[in-house]
This record gives sequence, structure tokens and C-alpha cells, in this order.
Amino acid sequence: MNIKTLVVGTVRANCYFIWNDAACVLIDPGDDFERIETILEQLGKPLEAILLTHGHFDHVGAVKELKARYPQVPVMVGEADEELLREPERVYKGMLSQIPDKLHLEADRLLEDGEEINISGMSFTVIATPGHTKGSVCYLYENAVFSGDTLFRGTCGRCDFYGGDSRAMGASLKKLAALEGDRLVYPGHEGETSLEQERKYNRFMGQ
Repeated sequence: MNIKTLVVGTVRANCYFIWNDAACVLIDPGDDFERIETILEQLGKPLEAILLTHGHFDHVGAVKELKARYPQVPVMVGEADEELLREPERVYKGMLSQIPDKLHLEADRLLEDGEEINISGMSFTVIATPGHTKGSVCYLYENAVFSGDTLFRGTCGRCDFYGGDSRAMGASLKKLAALEGDRLVYPGHEGETSLEQERKYNRFMGQ
């Protein structure tokens, strides 16, 4: 399993590169297009998909530049977060005097719970995990889960932005806790953890 983490942007979000011999997939390219492009060139694998865990600026900020560079590469996001890409004003009204153009985006594929994404021999399973946003999703890949801003080491994502819902978050965390076995957890911010670690020590997982 080939995974590389790049910390990007002013709020230090995790952008993930996943690749095999044939292709590369990006999860949450939130900023720093030039740095992302440098790593893609170093890996030497064609970029074949951009997967988003949700639609917030710190996870999508480099998408527009990547699409300009790789127009054939599909951008995928949870179905209910399409509105955040098309109308970022819903989130940032009152926070920003002007919404940057790079945050106005179009998804190529809207994802549903349980959907399988197959990319050049790499298989990702979509788990709908609303709570941080309406359309937040996690991605299962081999023995890993990319949890976005749903699950962090020792805590969970905040629910006070547009579309946030603490009850939905609780249900989503229970869904992750119920996954069979242990998995490495690659969150949207800060360091890695594991499902077993979070089941034992994260008080939010049992709510």
C-alpha cells in the first residue's frame, strides 16, 4: 500500500497520494498546487482521480488548478456536498468579504454510501459520514480509512459550520466504530491513528 501525506495550506490539512504501478489518486488536495504537482511528477504515475472527503476550502483549494492541468481527471465528492462546491457562499457568508474563484467548483461524480470506486486496480469504498458537513464521506482502501474531518485521533470534527449536525456525527462515528477489524486511520488534519485505538480511547466513538 503506497500512501504519501502532504500537509497543505494555512490550516495544515492532509492531502493524500495513493498509487500503484499504473496510476495515482489524490484525496483532498486542499492547497499548494505547485507542491502537489511536484510530488505527482516525482511519483511518475498518471493522476486518475481526485476524491474529496467534503467540500470545505481547506480540502478543495487546489482542485481548480489541478483540473486546469489535468482536465480529464474526475473530481468526486459525496452527493450532499455538491452544493458546497457550487455555492461556497453557503459556508463562508459572513466569514469572507469575497469568495475566491477557486472555491467555485463542479464535481464530475457524486458518490453514495457503499459505492465502489475502481481506479486502475485500486478499489475504494465510500462510507457516508454526515456530521461535519451534510455530504462528508470516508474512503476505505485496503487496510486504511481516509476519514476527512469526521474522525481524528482522540476527537471528531466540529459540527457548527453550515450543514453540520452533532447527532449525525454521532451516528457516523458509530458506523466507523462498527467496521470489522482494525484499520489505519488517515484523518483530514494532524497525525494518523487506528480504529482500534479510537474505539478504546476516543470518547466520541461510543456516543
